[in-house]
Amino acid sequence: MDVIPESALNETTYSRVCDKLRGDILSGVFKPGVRLRIVDLSTRYGVSQMPIREALQQLQGEGLVSLLPHKGASVREVNEKFVSDMYDIRMAIETMLVRNGVPFMKESDYNRLVSIEEQYEKASSEGELLLCLKLNESFHKIINNLAQNDEAIRIIDRHWGLIDSMRQIFGSNRGIDIANDHRMLLEALKNRDAEAAANITRDHVIKAKEDLIARIKATGKKTNS
Repeated sequence: MDVIPESALNETTYSRVCDKLRGDILSGVFKPGVRLRIVDLSTRYGVSQMPIREALQQLQGEGLVSLLPHKGASVREVNEKFVSDMYDIRMAIETMLVRNGVPFMKESDYNRLVSIEEQYEKASSEGELLLCLKLNESFHKIINNLAQNDEAIRIIDRHWGLIDSMRQIFGSNRGIDIANDHRMLLEALKNRDAEAAANITRDHVIKAKEDLIARIKATGKKTNS
């Protein structure tokens, strides 16, 4: 029988706790300003304190949690401005990355993107939201990584889990629109048209922002507020 490395087990526990805590914050289980006590969270999620500490660090990076010396962790408010600001940052960075990355794109990169897009469209037609989210993330990460800008990538990557969690809570019916954007982006990449790719990316992020904000309003929820 294969033995799972301890490091892999720790990563699995950390990821699970992070996802659950993020979901509880976004769905309003923990209200803005509420103290997040490590001992209480450890009991709630049935894990040791170490993955709780790691999850809080991750969620601080995403902007959901504040960690202050001698005061511990508390929940930050997630509102329309928070979502808008997050997407505006993505728009600025992702348009820069695709513009700078086009000259470095290899045929193998393009072929991977085409394959992922085909899988995305199949998953979308079958209503597989979670798979769509993962494939969409993979699609954009390949493009973002072309520019070889590690600092920019770090900023972008810290919000993927947050966006996916918000999409799971508030839903998304942009499957066809996303596929159309991806197809246009693939055409621009195929033609090595960096400006067209950047413009498509900018509009893609703007539509994602507007859709998520609209869906939050339509549900009557205010995320964690």
